[in-house]
Amino acid sequence: MNLIILLFGFPAVFVSLLVSALGVHKEKYWLVLLGAVLFIPFSYYLSGAPGLYRAPILLPLFQVLAAAAVRENNKRWAWILLIPAFLATLWVIGVALFYQIR
Repeated sequence: MNLIILLFGFPAVFVSLLVSALGVHKEKYWLVLLGAVLFIPFSYYLSGAPGLYRAPILLPLFQVLAAAAVRENNKRWAWILLIPAFLATLWVIGVALFYQIR
């Protein structure tokens, strides 16, 4: 049960972003691809949010493009392409934290 939570819950999001960032830093494109695979359940979950209309399902695509940029030795584009995943994660954290304040 705990393994399912780790793979599909919010800890997987942090692991995904960490693995992707480490992959860009170490110039290992397969780590960025692994991060994209780990990010798929979170983006699928976000695609059901009202008002977003399945747009978050494209977030792992940005990570795959970042992996392609790493493979082409273009770290700047790889970091830029990871920004949407980081912003989506920060948005969910912000909603979860500030929803409690109301």
